Amino acid sequence: MKFTAQLGMGLVGATLLAMSFSATSQHAFNNADKAVEYRQKALSIMQNNFAVMGDMVKGDIEFDGVIFAERATDFAALSAIPWIGFSQPGAQPGNNTDALPAIWDNWDDFVERAEQFQNDAKALQEAAAAGDQGDIRKAFMAAARNCKGCHDQYKD
Repeated sequence: MKFTAQLGMGLVGATLLAMSFSATSQHAFNNADKAVEYRQKALSIMQNNFAVMGDMVKGDIEFDGVIFAERATDFAALSAIPWIGFSQPGAQPGNNTDALPAIWDNWDDFVERAEQFQNDAKALQEAAAAGDQGDIRKAFMAAARNCKGCHDQYKD
């Protein structure tokens, strides 16, 4: 009986250890600073793509449907990437960041905005693929409003 109890406790301990290892290995960060760097780089690349599209929408540079569609595809692909970098322990808000503590105080709202952002990015990609500049502009403006709203609320 004593052996069975020890075996059971050992299995429970091994299971808990495996579960905690798998939970901590679900991200690519070995510390909070890496999580901040990851999310900042992802957001920076998204901003670079968005800026070119914005210049085309505003008429600052000539509209090129092929380039716009490529940028929109990249933007949509990147739209799901940065968010894990906000949930890393210690990266709240983290060092050398403009992220405000309001993100974690209003986590559900932040997550909802991130999900809507991904939907907006996908809609922009679809509009760009279809090629109608009126629809592209509407989709771009929806994504821009989402970006601005989040920045106004959660970025210093």
